[in-house]
Amino acid sequence: MAETKRLTVPAAEEILGGYFPVLDHGFVSLVDYMGSDESIEHAARVSYGYGTRKLSMTRGLVRYLRRHRHTTPSEMVELKFHCAMPMFVARQWIRHRTACLAEGTEIYFDLPGGIERRGNQLYKITIEDLWARSQPTRNRTRSDKQRNPFHKRNVVQRMSLRQLNEDSSAIQHTRIVDVYKNGLKPVFRVTLADGKTIEATRDHRFLFADGWQTLAEATGLKEKSGKAIWTRGDHYLHVNGTEVAAPALYRDREWLDQQYNLKQFTADQIADICNCSVHTIRKWIKVHDIATRNGRGQFGEGRTLWNKGKGGVSSDRESIGRWTTQVAAKIHRKYSWTCQLCHLRAYELHCHHIVPVWADPALARIEDNLTTLCAACHREIAGDELAYVERLGGPPVKTEWKKRPRVPWNRLTRSRLVRIVGFEYVGEKETYDLEVEGPHHNFIANGIVTHNSVNEYSGRYSLMPLLFYTPEGKDFALQSASNRQGRADETAPELYRETIERWEATRRSAADTYRWLVDEEVARELARIDLPLSTYTQWYWKIDLHNLFHFLTLRVDPHAQWEIQQYGNVMAGMLKRVAPLSYEAWIDYEVCGTHMSRGDLEALRALTDASPDGVGPAVGVDRLSVPDLKELGLSPREARELLEKLGPAEVPDFELDLARMKPPEEFESRMREAVPGDFE
Repeated sequence: MAETKRLTVPAAEEILGGYFPVLDHGFVSLVDYMGSDESIEHAARVSYGYGTRKLSMTRGLVRYLRRHRHTTPSEMVELKFHCAMPMFVARQWIRHRTACLAEGTEIYFDLPGGIERRGNQLYKITIEDLWARSQPTRNRTRSDKQRNPFHKRNVVQRMSLRQLNEDSSAIQHTRIVDVYKNGLKPVFRVTLADGKTIEATRDHRFLFADGWQTLAEATGLKEKSGKAIWTRGDHYLHVNGTEVAAPALYRDREWLDQQYNLKQFTADQIADICNCSVHTIRKWIKVHDIATRNGRGQFGEGRTLWNKGKGGVSSDRESIGRWTTQVAAKIHRKYSWTCQLCHLRAYELHCHHIVPVWADPALARIEDNLTTLCAACHREIAGDELAYVERLGGPPVKTEWKKRPRVPWNRLTRSRLVRIVGFEYVGEKETYDLEVEGPHHNFIANGIVTHNSVNEYSGRYSLMPLLFYTPEGKDFALQSASNRQGRADETAPELYRETIERWEATRRSAADTYRWLVDEEVARELARIDLPLSTYTQWYWKIDLHNLFHFLTLRVDPHAQWEIQQYGNVMAGMLKRVAPLSYEAWIDYEVCGTHMSRGDLEALRALTDASPDGVGPAVGVDRLSVPDLKELGLSPREARELLEKLGPAEVPDFELDLARMKPPEEFESRMREAVPGDFE
């Protein structure tokens, strides 16, 4: 292993890259981390370097920061995980999102008509409107006539969302998976030199000149006394770019082989990247003699390309063609709808350039250079236009046609860098975020390239491993009568057995259908749509320590769904090894601590006598009954919750069992075996 100059933690290095099993087929792995408790101290005390303080002083500072909710220094620590989980767990997982865009943000789509013409036809939708469209509809007057309640969401998910290809810097398209509403959060307005603005939280990631960073990481952005404080300098963001001409990517054999075989893109997807037809991609796959599995995308014997031997046309030629079509009726009227070679009237007439466009482009839009020909005469002179120029009344032409090799170029829209000129704190606003498909997990909002923070396995580009989650009998329970989001304590063994049979039948049917669709070469984005929520997916997830604490506080709570608790427990154990002092403070102040309302505090004050000398029992008060608590303003439910807060509680131990750590090859092999067809 190469030496490193960065701060490392031996306990974290011991588990780095190891995979810990979760549930029946899932896992969590810490694949990278940056910083530790010392990084938090260094950020809080910038005048001190690493190792200049005693451990006890570091511990005291970390606990003080956690106790008083000074969270900015903890954002200096980041962790990156590789996780595999059932889809229903993944959907619950990313309900916790702290990096958000504010209401009013416009998301950039392209209409299908523009894409088909190899251009862009911008269509904007505000992020709150996208969220509204993703919610189920209801027929309020005739519930029996209710059709698909998610019709609007399905339409949105089929739309072409603008995305930056991080490999080529070209603007391409992806699709929305889901839209999330994250509540009121402090929001900043970013203003760029070209006038673009966007409102987001300070921990939302944008593509800066030196890579993905949050606004806080890149500029030191924070709020103080209602104003935005940031480090001024040359901070550049990638934005929706301008159209440029670039050599055709598909002529590079290595690039085309990587897209087709390594990334498993279809010819349609590569054509979308290159802004060309799918036939061109198939042709160059054959020209480069790129080996493909199962003959995917190859032309059979005896078949030829529909456009073999045809050259391309430039945008200028297309413009001339449109103009010619527009004036054709006028020219035909001028010549009384009669062919000027055979002097006969015909049903099909062509508006013909007397002096060909290639011979003299200056005459291309001159009406006197146009004449009327019937279809038969037009076919007769094709390829020998110069011999008929003088016969049709044109001037002598000495130009000769010289065939030149065609060098294909793509019209690509590439991103460009624009400087940040200012920030403004705009207060708390309703915030939202998007989850998008890969391969690059970003999208264009207000003309600026922004990240969606989760990089999930894409069933649109890759085959889905057919692994399904099945809970064990002890974890199978009925619906709780008191909690709409929870399970009851009692199990149902007989019902469990029947449930397993029904689940397995459903999964067999879904898996068989998926395999059949894949074998028939149906688009993967369509083949996957009926896979159940128990299907395993995976992603890479990067998050800072402050937001990870918030996530874990929700997900290791006993009230959280049992399955996601298992993932939270493993991640908490990994956190314990990266930043043990911060972990200890989190356990003491948040996991084992509690929030007290005014009524809760009034009840405690009635029972105790607090003074500078200490705390003791209140004189004349031995106990408060439930009616007494009600008189203090607590509802029956609040009274029950107070009694639970004051009851005995165990301190959780999230220590990892290193004996359960597996090498990555074990899970990789399991995933490969579960993919239908030939995975290689």
